[in-house]
Amino acid sequence: MVTVETLFFELLQVATGQLDCLTRGPEADEWKQLHELSKRHHVEGVAYHGVMRLFEFGLRAPQDVSLDWMADAEEISERNELQKKQPAVVRFYSDDLKQLRQIESEGARYISRFTIYELYDVYKSGQLDMRTLMDYFFTLQMNGDKYETLQGGGLLGRVGIRRFASGMMWLMAHTLLLPEQAMPFQPLEAEGRYLLSDMMGHQPRWMHIRHRWAWFQF
Repeated sequence: MVTVETLFFELLQVATGQLDCLTRGPEADEWKQLHELSKRHHVEGVAYHGVMRLFEFGLRAPQDVSLDWMADAEEISERNELQKKQPAVVRFYSDDLKQLRQIESEGARYISRFTIYELYDVYKSGQLDMRTLMDYFFTLQMNGDKYETLQGGGLLGRVGIRRFASGMMWLMAHTLLLPEQAMPFQPLEAEGRYLLSDMMGHQPRWMHIRHRWAWFQF
């Protein structure tokens, strides 16, 4: 069964050029859910780019949803044009998506270098979302093997974040089709599914906090 959540990830894959089309066309109410998911994960602009790319396959959102989504994307683009200084990670985005990346809201955790340590801090704060994953996705795509040197090497094992890092690789492959050659760590599905469940709100967060302590038991 292809769920709305799966369609959401596929829509982002279409937007980033990792996928041509969705597995199936969303129903009218599912388009609304996709729009809401994109807002919750702060990727409205990027997701709308995916919506536009689906036109050639005859997949169109209902007019009211499409107009609201387009307005969101245009507002993001206008805000980016007025922004004097863009976050450094924007330079890794493809040209057609640079103006569609949503700026961090007040109080949001901003990642400057995108090391796995900073990513873990974002996860601990409960702010892990698809915008964060997409930032990391483009960072890894552009830097490849060179990015591994930023991760701390043997220090990872000592501080107990290696399993988290491996879970992140699985999560990014699952949600954004990150290719294996761009992964600085081996993917680990069991940890990745915990991260996915937490990020998408499938289970109470306290269960994931308890699981997180296991990452440090070696």
